[in-house]
Amino acid sequence: MVKTYAILVGIVIVTAAGDYALKMAAVRPSPLTSFWFVKGTLLYAVTAVGWIALMQSHSLPQIAVLYSAATIVALSFIGAVAFGEHVSLRQWTGIVLALTAVILVEFEAS
Repeated sequence: MVKTYAILVGIVIVTAAGDYALKMAAVRPSPLTSFWFVKGTLLYAVTAVGWIALMQSHSLPQIAVLYSAATIVALSFIGAVAFGEHVSLRQWTGIVLALTAVILVEFEAS
């Protein structure tokens, strides 16, 4: 299970980096032709390798919930810190509920 979490953390980090790059592309005059767009797209492609590794030995619902919750937390943090975006109380509530879903799914899988 440690290997699973290590791969999942790697996927989340690379996804977050890809999303950061795509956000940087979005604020450019020509986002689809910017270096940031290319970088974000390539980072997304790298995550496919990790997904294949995880899908060989785990159910999609189990890894999808873990991935989604971790990505929500990571991107909320990046949005707030790197881009000065406000995270509302409603959004924080959603984050807590997402983390609760992870606990429930992991408890079921154990």
